[in-house]
Amino acid sequence: MYTREEKSVKGKHQYSANAVALAKGPQLQCRRAEWYNRYGLGRHFGLGSKMDLRKRLERLGVHRGIIVGQTAQTRPPKASEPPLELLVDGTWVTSPGGRCFVAERLYPFDHRHGALSLSDILAMSAEEWSQFTAGLGGQGLDPRQAVFLDVETTGMAWGTGTYAFLVGLGFFQEGGFLLRQYFMPDYADEEALLDLVAASLAGCGHLITFNGRSFDWPILEARYVLAQREPPCHGATNLDLLLWSRRLWRRSLPSCALSALETAVLSVAREGCDVPGFLIPELYQDYVRYGRTRPMQRVFYHNAMDLLSMVVLAARIGQALLSPSRREPDPLCDYLSLGAFYERIGWMEEAICAYQVATEGDSRRQEALKQLAFLFKRVGRYDEAVHIWETCLDGDELYPYIELAKHFEHRLRDYEEAKRIIHEALAWLNARHHLLHRSEYRRVTIDLEHRLKRVEKHIISSVGQDNSPGGKLGGPSLG
Repeated sequence: MYTREEKSVKGKHQYSANAVALAKGPQLQCRRAEWYNRYGLGRHFGLGSKMDLRKRLERLGVHRGIIVGQTAQTRPPKASEPPLELLVDGTWVTSPGGRCFVAERLYPFDHRHGALSLSDILAMSAEEWSQFTAGLGGQGLDPRQAVFLDVETTGMAWGTGTYAFLVGLGFFQEGGFLLRQYFMPDYADEEALLDLVAASLAGCGHLITFNGRSFDWPILEARYVLAQREPPCHGATNLDLLLWSRRLWRRSLPSCALSALETAVLSVAREGCDVPGFLIPELYQDYVRYGRTRPMQRVFYHNAMDLLSMVVLAARIGQALLSPSRREPDPLCDYLSLGAFYERIGWMEEAICAYQVATEGDSRRQEALKQLAFLFKRVGRYDEAVHIWETCLDGDELYPYIELAKHFEHRLRDYEEAKRIIHEALAWLNARHHLLHRSEYRRVTIDLEHRLKRVEKHIISSVGQDNSPGGKLGGPSLG
């Protein structure tokens, strides 16, 4: 309700939204401050009496004893904090653009990460991978020539203020899987990191990421654009494993986050030195401001584990994609979603196999039978579709009656049988009308009654033709 003063801002019947907002501004600010203080949030938003000026300046990066323009490499770490090169196996690389710490490790092909080894992804041929990626509009994919990418950023938001301070790359080469990490020790050293990453990605035509199409790669690409540089890997295929994981396991798992997939699908158990992803931006800020190196060791470990998990997750996805045709059912795979994906890219036989595997379960058997019958109808295997529709009669769905009525009326021209099916459908509607919305019930009823009248006309017309002088008296009727 507006007050009398608010109503009189622009006349008796027209009110100004801006004036009303200004009138309520101080009152809303008081209420907001009271709410923040009540729930202890005033210190986070700079409201109330819980945050003095010194603390607010510290949150903005202003500290006593730090000279303006001083960078992290000129600030020695605390006595209790060893240098980063003693905690992480790597070297410092200096260039005209600044300094960058590069950590590198070669994992053998038979290195096991959870239930799978790194070489399991190579068991799926490049032609098989290319078939899947080409169906999504890509240019094909060969894991042997692809680069796995994972970045750690200064924030979770996508924007110009978010930096990629740690870029992890992984690729197969002779001798195993090489994992290389580029670390930016300070914001002023971003150019050095971009130089080294661009050199490693030169000529790369395939990227494999996890949520990289929406987060990792757009952020890294934005950093190159803001630096007025051409982003590497222009036009490269980006296989986002998150999208594939959702297609395969979104209905069988409560979450498709990488941590959830590691537990349920990959059997990966991380060590206690890991760090939650949401804490990583804060840990990096502590490193830049105070030179705290020990937490950064955990960030390097987190990034390396993400890359290794991406390798075995890609192998696991490949196994699931080929499991219907190989008749090796995957208990965690969502074969109903997989069948829909196969059908969308035109792999009809693989879609049929996936739907058939889905019908063997109990939870979604009826939905799988429905999709399988419609696919049989689409590819012209009408007898198999009719068999499924007949087995689904007297169920909780009306579609088998409608599809059988269409089949007998239009394809077999058996009007008597179509009439019988329509009567059964109307009886189903009367007995189970509560399963449909009122508008849906009315629409289906009108459609069935119209179909029944049309079929009866066909029956009368066919009887008249049989009884005509040119007809076959006593011959078998079409119904």
